[in-house]
Amino acid sequence: MHLVFSKRFGLNPNVTIFDAESLGVVVDGNILADKEMIRRNLAGLSKELVLFPVNCNGNHWCSVMINLEKGSVAIYDSSSSSYLTSVRSVAQTLIMLLPELARPRPRVQTYESGLGVQLDSYNCGVYVLLAFEMFCGGDPLGHLHKKNFAVFEIPILAHVYASLSKKNRLSFEV
Repeated sequence: MHLVFSKRFGLNPNVTIFDAESLGVVVDGNILADKEMIRRNLAGLSKELVLFPVNCNGNHWCSVMINLEKGSVAIYDSSSSSYLTSVRSVAQTLIMLLPELARPRPRVQTYESGLGVQLDSYNCGVYVLLAFEMFCGGDPLGHLHKKNFAVFEIPILAHVYASLSKKNRLSFEV
C-alpha cells in the first residue's frame, strides 16, 4: 500500500505519507509500534498534510489525515464501522506525538469523502487512497458504484505491477 501512496504523493513536498508499518497493526485503537520512534519521525513536520494509512486489527484499512497548516485532524473509514472509534484513539495518540509547535487542536473530525459507504469487503485500501487524494485537494468523485469501481482498481494495480516489475526486474510472459 505504501508503494502506491508514495508513487502518487511522493513528489509533493507538502504531503508526508507514513508507511502503515510505522504504526504496526492497530489493535482496538492501540498503536503497537514504538511511540518514541514515531515521535522522532514526526519531529521535522510543521505545515504539511500528513497521511497515515491505518491497518485496523489486520482486517481493514482506515486513515488519519492531518492538515498541520490548518490545525485540523480527520479520520476516515470507508465502511463507517466500529473501527472509527479505534482510529479516533490512534489520531489522539498521533496528535500528542507531533512536535508541540505543530500540534493541532485535539478535536478529531470524521472525514466525509462523499464516496459513499464501501459495500464489499476488499476495496478499503482503494477508498483510503481516494480519500487521501481528495484530502490533498483532488476533485471530489461522488458516490462509487461497484460497476464503475474497476475504473480505479485497474490503473492502480497496473501501476503497482509496473513499479514492482522495475524494482525486482521481473519479467512475465503472457
